[in-house]
Amino acid sequence: MSILSRREKHLGNGQKYFYKKPLHIVKGEDVWLIDDKGKRFLDVYNNVAHVGHANPRVIEAITKQSNALNTNTRYLHENIVKLAERLAVSTQNHLDVAYFCCSGSEANDLAAQIAKAHTKHQGCIVLSNAYHGNTTEIFQLSPEDCPKEHRKDWVKTIPGPRSFLENQSAYIQTLKEEAEDLIDSGYGVACFIADSIFSSDGIYEIPKGFLKSIYREIRSYGGVVIADEVQSGFGRLGEQMWGYQDDSVIPDILTMGKPMGNGHPVSALLTRREMIESLDKAYNGNSYFNTFGGNPVSAAAALSVLDILEEDNLIEQAGEVGSYLKKQLKKTLEENESVVEIRGKGLFLGIELDDPSKTAKAMEDMMHQGVLVGKTGPKNSVIKLRPPMTFKKEHADLLVDTINQCLRVIS
Repeated sequence: MSILSRREKHLGNGQKYFYKKPLHIVKGEDVWLIDDKGKRFLDVYNNVAHVGHANPRVIEAITKQSNALNTNTRYLHENIVKLAERLAVSTQNHLDVAYFCCSGSEANDLAAQIAKAHTKHQGCIVLSNAYHGNTTEIFQLSPEDCPKEHRKDWVKTIPGPRSFLENQSAYIQTLKEEAEDLIDSGYGVACFIADSIFSSDGIYEIPKGFLKSIYREIRSYGGVVIADEVQSGFGRLGEQMWGYQDDSVIPDILTMGKPMGNGHPVSALLTRREMIESLDKAYNGNSYFNTFGGNPVSAAAALSVLDILEEDNLIEQAGEVGSYLKKQLKKTLEENESVVEIRGKGLFLGIELDDPSKTAKAMEDMMHQGVLVGKTGPKNSVIKLRPPMTFKKEHADLLVDTINQCLRVIS
């Protein structure tokens, strides 16, 4: 039996893959993925390999720690404490208490638990096409996947940032109405959660004052604000460590995941001591515990990622290369009638096309040309560009050339 038929027989999601003819990837090197025939693909999609596929320094850190010890966090170990300290510093110690998990979904689920314990309310507000994870709780806060008919009454949605740009006062009025509806229904306002590049909404930079305005309103109703930095964090937007910092705000809870261990499963939540105490009190002193969360090997992987970001100046590089890429895309594609808008920041950009079928075809055609991209947005009409942080200008030139060739054929 072929690997495809074996997969479809034994995997629950075995018929889900990116392309009509699925790729069989066997190796990764920096910004490249290599299939079973030896063909190389420029990876402009997989942000999990944050500092490059198979980064030797991450591998060395994982191997060294695996050879010494791997166990859970109810024993003392330097790695997890050092990691928590360094993450706290990245927020200027505004958020200085950490929990460690294995995935972004787990971190966001825990964030919602903490918010509900702290506020003693249940109501949650999210953006209308958001995605925050796949646990039972967080699936409810992921309208991109969870249809309205399956959503609980304690979940309310507000539009993405495009509506804020069109009419700020009307947008805030909508937010107030949803919050007051939660209060009138007896749920109250527990939290608002959003990512900082609004990926599922079509990839937008934070409009000036957007988070600041929302945070102010949510807090006026007694709610907690959560920054989901699973996709936008660790310097991807090219100026600061965390995307929310672009709007000069401080969330009550910060979550992170995917890129944190460069492929090793590790995630985290940062908050303040009083929030943790609320959770402990709600659980009668039985604080959250995750067997694998923050284990010595996972922490070693995450620490090495932080080291590489700093030592190789990858946040600065993401800003420079991202600005160059965005400029080249706008210059090259300005005459293409299929292109609606080019958006985003750093190494997280989106190209909105006028027809979702064109976006799907462009993604497929670019794969055949040796470049891997994604798609996103409420209608899946946005080409999603989210490469490893080691992406350079020569890679950007190859990407722009390939996109231009594919879109000229489609238009």
